[in-house]
Amino acid sequence: MAEDRYTAAEQALFEREVENRLRAELSSVREEEIKAAAQRAAESELEQRRLMLRDELDSEVVETTAESPTALRDEANREAPSKLVVGIILLILLLFLLVVYNRGRVPGFGARSGASATASGSGGALTPILSGPMATPGALAAQGANGDANSQIGTGLPNAGGVDARNSIPSIDPNINPLFVPFYYEHDGLRVFGRPLGPLQTVNGRQVQWFERTRLEHWPEYVGTSYEVQSGLVGVEYTDGRSFPNQTFFTSRPGLRYFPETSHGVGGKFLDYWDTHGGLHIFGYPISEEIIEILPETKQYHTVQYFQRARLELHPQHAGTLDEVQLGLLGRALYFNEAKSTSIPPVAPTPVPLP
Repeated sequence: MAEDRYTAAEQALFEREVENRLRAELSSVREEEIKAAAQRAAESELEQRRLMLRDELDSEVVETTAESPTALRDEANREAPSKLVVGIILLILLLFLLVVYNRGRVPGFGARSGASATASGSGGALTPILSGPMATPGALAAQGANGDANSQIGTGLPNAGGVDARNSIPSIDPNINPLFVPFYYEHDGLRVFGRPLGPLQTVNGRQVQWFERTRLEHWPEYVGTSYEVQSGLVGVEYTDGRSFPNQTFFTSRPGLRYFPETSHGVGGKFLDYWDTHGGLHIFGYPISEEIIEILPETKQYHTVQYFQRARLELHPQHAGTLDEVQLGLLGRALYFNEAKSTSIPPVAPTPVPLP
């Protein structure tokens, strides 16, 4: 055999050489295996991290989608206290202004002022007796009251002046009591009610303020409704003692309306004005037909019609303008006890034929 040609020493040398080569090759092989194993471990770690990140992102999307309404409610709840605080501050400020305006007295509480005591000292009621139905529940409560409207006469503000020019831009008048400011400006106050004539008064336990064309009254028992502030029955008070012939019944039609509550009709420009400027709530029912009177302001004849809360006047010199129909200065006449209009004895109204 070939091995027999080697000596023992040579055979030993050969085996050591083979062993050295095997060790060298094994080291190289192990290094490659270690590198491959490390690479596989790194790739596995990266894959696991990628899967974890994807799961986290998916979870965040699901949580965001599911919790959006809750987050919105939480945000609204966080903002609610601040809005409540702002509302309370505004309410306190309004109360402070009311106290300052009423000279340290909250409206409706405490003693009456001197003007109030004068206004109600004779025990007169807010409204006289009216045989027909009133326009609002508040007015119905006044039926049966006794007394004279003249007991409410007082002294007007020295700077009250006349009525602003038509089509002028109104500014908030500081003489209007805050109780009536919203109602006043909501209903075109300067045209419909005129300027204030005096401060807030307490008459028969009710707070009122006089204006050139009416008297505004506060009815706290109807708070939150359209009857909380009402225009006084100045038309009824102004015509106290006068009688007007009734209209015979007719069927209402466009441009002409019959009111069975008071047995009077309204038509034409007066009906248009009544409809577009507040109707029953502001003017009440008609208590006369159209009649002719000499007005103290113009000293001229005018066609007028009386309602429970107003007098509508026709001014033909302003035909085609907003001033063609105007409201009479009944508040001023009652407040200052001025001369009333000169009435022409009314004749019985012409019956309206049935259709």
